[in-house]
Amino acid sequence: MPEQKNLEAGGFIFSDEVVAEKAKKEINAVSYLKNQLSHMNAKQILEAYKGLIDKHVFDTAVGYSFLKELQRMLIADDTVDNADIPLIPVADAKEVKDTENETQKLKWQRKFHVLLPFTILLLACVVFMFVLTATSNNLTILDYKEKVENQYADWDESLTKREDEVKEREEKLLEDEQRLKNGDFSNGSKKDTDSR
Repeated sequence: MPEQKNLEAGGFIFSDEVVAEKAKKEINAVSYLKNQLSHMNAKQILEAYKGLIDKHVFDTAVGYSFLKELQRMLIADDTVDNADIPLIPVADAKEVKDTENETQKLKWQRKFHVLLPFTILLLACVVFMFVLTATSNNLTILDYKEKVENQYADWDESLTKREDEVKEREEKLLEDEQRLKNGDFSNGSKKDTDSR
């Protein structure tokens, strides 16, 4: 029973889910057309009726019921010649299903053609990132330990050099301070003392 609910549309029960879905879409189309046709005269309605038949807009019992309703209305109208009112061609349920399957196939093909360039672009970006990672000098997990150890060794060497320079300056300052205390104002070089 619950499956049968999905196959109902417009007062009809369909044996195929694809045809039932098509009928549900036709209900919306019928509603729209009824609203549009309410503002037209009989000759305009006849032209719309012919257009609907020529374009095979309706394929299910829901659409055919609407077309039959229009046909009766046109036959009842005295301003329209009954010979001008075409008969309603009926499609097989198999044709309706095939048409719906073709429509679905076309939709998927359109989506594929739209998504294909984006997919190729994303794939190219991923490949580019791998190439960039493989050729860059940044740390990687494979040589991470070695590069970090080298970096710390360089830092240690630089700090040791600076520390030695600071110690030399400190010793020089202490020597200069000691000379100043002893009253020697000659900056501690022999040339200065000899030239005086």
